[in-house]
Amino acid sequence: MKTLLIFSMMLLHSFQPGTATPTSKEYLNYSIIKDDKTIGNIRVERSLKDDVTEYLFESRAKVKILYSIEIYDKMGVTFKQNMMQQAKLYRTMNGKLKVNNTATWNGSFYNLSDKDGASGSLKQSIFSSTASLYFNEPGNIKSVFSEKFQKMIPIQKVNSKKYRIDLPNGNTTTYTYSNGICTLVEANTDFANLKFVLNTKTS
Repeated sequence: MKTLLIFSMMLLHSFQPGTATPTSKEYLNYSIIKDDKTIGNIRVERSLKDDVTEYLFESRAKVKILYSIEIYDKMGVTFKQNMMQQAKLYRTMNGKLKVNNTATWNGSFYNLSDKDGASGSLKQSIFSSTASLYFNEPGNIKSVFSEKFQKMIPIQKVNSKKYRIDLPNGNTTTYTYSNGICTLVEANTDFANLKFVLNTKTS
């Protein structure tokens, strides 16, 4: 009975308001532009709690070329003490699964998997990924982790506020910053040249 009473007191104390570290969250919203027309949107969330930072990226776009293509992306990347612990990317096109990648730190290296199962490993620490680029200007960072290609990709400084990534498939992506926040992404993809334009209105 005494043990139960002590446990109950501990339980009550653990749920007292103000004892837990609050999670702070920030959001960025982008319009996806093709040929001066809005074809979709992106929402990027950054949450901070203690030494853990998590990025959640979700986008929907509808592109019409010869036929209509609906693309849905969902990405989640977690850092602890500024080092990446896990990165996930899920993508569908017209409802069909195209990408389901995961990179997980096991204490020594990253275990990689894709939609077909285990796909190898990456034996280096990661401190920046494409998801984190929306909230963090690269500065002097030389490479970032690509959730899509599951490898480190060099990032080049174009000028004081613009950076470029040349992807393994021949596509390029440039990021433009203002006050450390990404305001414009220009993505040259296989099917279209797209712009992700930051919406300045809060939501």
